[in-house]
Amino acid sequence: MKRKIFLTGTIGMAAAGTMIGENKAMAQEQDAAACEKKLAGKNKFILGWVTAWLANMKKELSAAEMIGLIEENGRSCAANHGLTAWVKSFNGDIDKFIAAMRPHLGENNIRRDGSKVTLIYDKCLCTLVGDVPGTLPGEYCHCTVGWTQAVFGALTGKAVKVDLKGTIQRGDPKCQVEVELG
Repeated sequence: MKRKIFLTGTIGMAAAGTMIGENKAMAQEQDAAACEKKLAGKNKFILGWVTAWLANMKKELSAAEMIGLIEENGRSCAANHGLTAWVKSFNGDIDKFIAAMRPHLGENNIRRDGSKVTLIYDKCLCTLVGDVPGTLPGEYCHCTVGWTQAVFGALTGKAVKVDLKGTIQRGDPKCQVEVELG
């Protein structure tokens, strides 16, 4: 094979490879942009849906009924996703559970003082709305009360009292939840 033909073919193949690589990169950028746009649309839908759902409940139910329903949903969420079953594996050992949660929440974001456990979340951990930009009506955070009741109730084997001290969805910089183990 002559050198000129070899070099022309090699350079042509390299150029084609570069173009293919550039086209793939452009396609990936377009895919990423399309995914981002789709996610933004989905997040807007979720925020709108949950906001409307809460507004409709507010029209149809008393405040106590609404809060009770939202908290029950939180308890169901914890049970349906296997969390209460996992928590039971700690056999009531609250300190062992707290130690297991520290890597997920942060070293100082879960602590126990006697019969009181304080949880601090740097971001909203709700799978449904946690990453959705915007603020939901404050009633939504009662779901966290029910979720926390289910988790600590499964851990201790008895009913616990949960108090929301602050939530990101209500405009606070962090979520803070206190659990009275009783």
